[in-house]
Amino acid sequence: MSTILYVLLALVMLGIMVAVHEAGHYLAARACGIAVRAFGIGFGPKLFGWTGKKNGTEYVFRVIPGGGYCAFYGEDDPQTEPGREDPRSLQLQAPWKRLVVLFAGPFMNFVLAFAVALAFYTGYGLPYAGEGVETQIISVQPGSPADVGGMLPGDIVLTMDGQPVTDNFVSLVNAWDATQPIELTVRCGENIQTLRVTPDFIPTENRYMMGVTLTMQAETVWIREGFGKTVSHTFDVCVSAGGAILDALKNLVTRGEGLDQMSGPVGVINIIAKETQTYKLMGYLNMLIMISINLGLVNLLPIPGLDGCRMLFVLYEMIFRKPVNRRTEAYIHLAGYAFLMMVMIYFTFHDVLSIFG
Repeated sequence: MSTILYVLLALVMLGIMVAVHEAGHYLAARACGIAVRAFGIGFGPKLFGWTGKKNGTEYVFRVIPGGGYCAFYGEDDPQTEPGREDPRSLQLQAPWKRLVVLFAGPFMNFVLAFAVALAFYTGYGLPYAGEGVETQIISVQPGSPADVGGMLPGDIVLTMDGQPVTDNFVSLVNAWDATQPIELTVRCGENIQTLRVTPDFIPTENRYMMGVTLTMQAETVWIREGFGKTVSHTFDVCVSAGGAILDALKNLVTRGEGLDQMSGPVGVINIIAKETQTYKLMGYLNMLIMISINLGLVNLLPIPGLDGCRMLFVLYEMIFRKPVNRRTEAYIHLAGYAFLMMVMIYFTFHDVLSIFG
């Protein structure tokens, strides 16, 4: 499968997550009787669209997946004079309705992650530790014999010159007679292939090495369980993933950890493409689950322009029985949009430099 196809699959994934997020806002608004000015999926040139005859909503689908929006009347308009708002304006709706609409977007990202994980575990079964031991490749040194031979991070080494590999990888390499390349059978996702690798003798180590970092772990056995147990396991996995993301965000804010590993849209697409290429369907679905949960959590952060900050303004209004000055709030969100756009441009530039060296 070509790299272009993996990139397209990554774009489709991002498009699905954004579409589900915006659909959450849209469906909640319709359920609460709030008018929606426009609902769009994708970005770039318009592919097709129409205007709803009953609700007057403009529906637009664009060429490139990965973007989307759900626009409301009177949203972030600093020029609107008090008392002259459009009666359909979002700001004139009851605070509890606005809170529901704002929360529905991130909530749908959590629902998407849970639904995909549940479908995966229902089809594949739940993972259990087997009695055997697997040797998995964690990293491959660029230009090393393993790299030249086609080994990739994530590969499970099954056999070496016909001998089963468990926790004996290093000893089998040391026993190599150096007369011909080592024949390895590896499993990458669902695919099994045969590779030929010629180790290099490293004088400082006084032994032959391939240039890989390994981990030994119990082999994974997949067993289909009942629906209740599958749902419980799926919930635990999603909660664990969310906790890991929150810990990473906390460490980023308090310690600056992970700042050098942050990526923009280009970097995320590159990561998804590589994970899909390495782990196939399992890697693709795992990335969808993690990124969807991440998208939901990030949107709940109190950053101007994001749903979390908007929810704070609504909560303030509900507690103190009066809204923040609408013009002030609009300018705060517009400033947040500008800041987020600059951050996105910076990381996109950084991603492009990283990819092309």
